[in-house]
Amino acid sequence: MRNNFAITAALVMSLLMVFATASAQEQAMFAPAVEVSDQVSVDGTVTIDSVTAEQAGWMVIHADDGEGAPGPVIGFRQVPRGANTDVVVDIDTEAATPTLFAMLHFDTGDEGVYEFGTVEGADVPVMVDGNVVNVGFNIHLIAAQPQLVDGDTVNVPVGIVQENGWMVVHADNGEGAPGAVLGSTYLPAGVSTNIPVPLDPEVEVTSVLYPMLHTDTGETESYEFGAVEGADLPIVVNDVLAVGSFSTVPAVNAQQQIVFDTFVADEVLSDGPGWLVVHAAAEGGGPGEVIGAEFVNDGYNADVAVSLNTDADFGSVIYPMLHEDTGEEGTYEFGEVDGVDLPVSVDGEVLTFPMLIRPSITANTTQSLEGSELNVVRIDNALIDAAGWMVIHADNGEGAPGEVIGFAPLLSGLNQNVSVLMDGDITETVYAMLHYDTNEIGEYEFGSVSGADVPVQVDDVVVTQAITLEGLE
Repeated sequence: MRNNFAITAALVMSLLMVFATASAQEQAMFAPAVEVSDQVSVDGTVTIDSVTAEQAGWMVIHADDGEGAPGPVIGFRQVPRGANTDVVVDIDTEAATPTLFAMLHFDTGDEGVYEFGTVEGADVPVMVDGNVVNVGFNIHLIAAQPQLVDGDTVNVPVGIVQENGWMVVHADNGEGAPGAVLGSTYLPAGVSTNIPVPLDPEVEVTSVLYPMLHTDTGETESYEFGAVEGADLPIVVNDVLAVGSFSTVPAVNAQQQIVFDTFVADEVLSDGPGWLVVHAAAEGGGPGEVIGAEFVNDGYNADVAVSLNTDADFGSVIYPMLHEDTGEEGTYEFGEVDGVDLPVSVDGEVLTFPMLIRPSITANTTQSLEGSELNVVRIDNALIDAAGWMVIHADNGEGAPGEVIGFAPLLSGLNQNVSVLMDGDITETVYAMLHYDTNEIGEYEFGSVSGADVPVQVDDVVVTQAITLEGLE
């Protein structure tokens, strides 16, 4: 749920006096450390519980080399100096192994470019007492992708189980959750690829399907869940059910992103050749002027990049939209040739959605502190166009941001699962605010160093969001 609380640029200077108190919260040196738990991965990522870095660096994920040690790199992401929690790292699922290794590296070469192994001496692993900061962990993994179902089988590209198990595909129960079993395929322990799952013709294929990992604990290679009590139960790791989802109807999937001249969709599923079209927002809301279009093939398309018309003023919101390609093949003609290249509809609704492409904050606007040992605010997504800070303010008693009670570093781009520890006089309403990191990198200096670490503004409005805290003692 997004609920941005707007502060005009005129208030920025008045906030300086309040923010000056943040200068007392100076960051100390941090002992390098990595903590990671065994986990389920269903979205092409792994999550590292905590990463502590004494300077800006990299969280690097290695596959197993076959002998229980770090092998090929299958993913990496920057980590700012300091304590970072719930660090999400994209991985190459086709190269993943049942055991992975999370390794901390410095960022010592070209800043923001991972160069270890390609530039001598750059981005070397961090060592403590002569040992590389490196932790192994086990995963159960499902890598599924949208697909049109025109036969009696669906395919799951990758599945990983620690012990022999099953890949089970469920239909939707009508309430956005797994329902009736459509089919199952036995998985030996380890990595399985291109997993065909035959479908029960008696069960309806719904627009969303749910691949789920199960154990094989009854009769070997006989799927008995629901027929034999206690057999072949779903796999759960640290209270997380090993279940994913994928669309069987046309779909466009994209992460939040800063967009200047190119928009990238992670996945596009098209029923026939088509176009991924990007619209600017109309004056009254909804899709307006077309600012870019890119051809897509029939079926599944990955990493579709749409070049945008930079002469157009497309503001803070765009609308990706899927169209058919029904006129001259490979030529986008909607609006020029009557009746061709029409928008694609799913369940009677045009396949489009609004996407924020400028700095923004996404978080639950009501959060509970009850039962928590630490006073932490959690931000689902913080989107910023340069390195910066997520700053939490108490209420000043007049319904506006006051004293700084917490801050955490942000990387340029999309930051997910940002946790900010609060200290001091915490009020029932707090305000999350984006700031740039513009002076000494890694030191929050707004209010103590003139012109440093200023608030982020979009259209002359500071990017901030009010959050109500429940269970505050």
